[in-house]
Amino acid sequence: MRWSQLNFRRRLLIIMTMSGLLELFVLSGAGFSYIKKWESTDLGEKAIGIAEYIAQTPEIIQAVELQDTKVLREGVERFRIAIGAAFIVVGDHQGVRLAHPIAERIGKPMRGGDNNKALKYGQSYISYAKGSMGHSVRGKTAIFDAQGNIIGVVSVGYLLTGIHDKLLPFLMFLIVMAIIVVIANGLLASMLAKRFQRALLGFEPEEISRLYAEQAAIMATIREGIVCIDNRGYLRAINRSACAMLGVDKASAIDKPIQQSLPDSRLERLLSTQQAEHDVELFLNGKEVVANREPLFQADKQIGAVASFRLKNEITELNLQLSKVTEYAELLRAQTHEHRNKLNTIAGLIQLGAYDDVCQFIGQESLHYQSLIGFLRDAITEPLIAGLLLGKSERARELGMTLVIDEGCHLERLPPHIAAEDIVTIVGNLIDNAFDATLSAKHTNGQVHIHISDYGQDIIIEVEDRGVGIPVGENADLWLQRGVSSKKKSNHGVGLYLVSQLMKKYGGQLEMENSATNVPLASEQVATGARFTLYLPKSEPSDACNTQV
Repeated sequence: MRWSQLNFRRRLLIIMTMSGLLELFVLSGAGFSYIKKWESTDLGEKAIGIAEYIAQTPEIIQAVELQDTKVLREGVERFRIAIGAAFIVVGDHQGVRLAHPIAERIGKPMRGGDNNKALKYGQSYISYAKGSMGHSVRGKTAIFDAQGNIIGVVSVGYLLTGIHDKLLPFLMFLIVMAIIVVIANGLLASMLAKRFQRALLGFEPEEISRLYAEQAAIMATIREGIVCIDNRGYLRAINRSACAMLGVDKASAIDKPIQQSLPDSRLERLLSTQQAEHDVELFLNGKEVVANREPLFQADKQIGAVASFRLKNEITELNLQLSKVTEYAELLRAQTHEHRNKLNTIAGLIQLGAYDDVCQFIGQESLHYQSLIGFLRDAITEPLIAGLLLGKSERARELGMTLVIDEGCHLERLPPHIAAEDIVTIVGNLIDNAFDATLSAKHTNGQVHIHISDYGQDIIIEVEDRGVGIPVGENADLWLQRGVSSKKKSNHGVGLYLVSQLMKKYGGQLEMENSATNVPLASEQVATGARFTLYLPKSEPSDACNTQV
């Protein structure tokens, strides 16, 4: 099985076991060598001390002078047995043995080749050499007569094999301890591997590497800006889109407090509140963004926070485009439905043979459309807005209501800074809200009035319904916030919000009042119907800050 096919637990177990074995063998070998050397040195010091004592003994000196091998052998042999030395050898000035533990070797030259320092220079020293009894550590010293002449040499030695035998139990102890430590190390490695894998959520190193690469690729391709901090408020991750949007240098911002690169983010606030925030409007490095922010938790412990955001103008543009597409689709649907009903009516009249009624019906419809189209062509110069009013008129008829377009409507070409699509969004949303309000009040006459004019310095758009009015006592600005609606169904509260955004974009003003009694919203008097009047200056706002929310 290849190494990459082993799981993390087995890899860690093998690595820790092998490293433990290697460390123990190195330490055991070093310890054994050190103790062996220390023991050899200690025995050498002991041997040289004994040799000097023997060399200074008068009986030994006299026996060497007389070449009395019997006295020398008996004297040093008793001493050798008493101190446990491997051998004590006494030689004359030529290095010929006068005393030796083995009697047959007396009279023969001393072996080892390490007598020169003693016989020539009269030194005392420790040597390691191989003699007739094997490798040994020796203490050597010269024997002097009364006149100070060198007359012989004493060599006291301990065999190195004896040292090995003495250290063998210690070596066995080291081996046993090494085995015990390896077993303990293996158990510890297994427990650590389990704990690490729990911390890594059971992933293998290669899987973590792949996930990291995938995350980096995903972060790089997401259009939304993404920012992540740790529990200290330090920036841990920021993707390419966020850097481009906010002008942040990733290399200098990572692993530093987020306040340095994004001082207005307030993302670190989530570390204390631990509450998610959605659709939060912020200014980051001079850019207005809409952010969603979530605290990060691991095993019920907060480890940081993450935020995703888009530039607000991009979101507004998407909402406007969606609103425009919805308006066009609704217009087509209403016209298709209305024309299908009329075609069914014509088909029925033809089958009944009522040809005169068919002609009259076609004439009436043609007259109605021609009259409405002619009026809109003369009053509303902008085609998109005229088409919208024509479509909403058909939609009102389909809903059983009437869209009353004021005869005083007048709208020339829009100023260059005002987009026709924005006016379509404003008018379409106000009319749709009026339709919904009128339908909710079944006792009314089912009329919605609209007036558009560009006389004077402002473009005035006024839409009036015959619904139940806006609830009294409420703050009027509340109805302009996203998601606030009087409708019980979900996915509402967007129309007036878009109108409000476009109003602020062009520096306009929106007035809301209950129309039947023509009293302000704060009045306690019950009113039916509501009137929305929007004023958009024809001149372009001089202060760009007026376009910000």
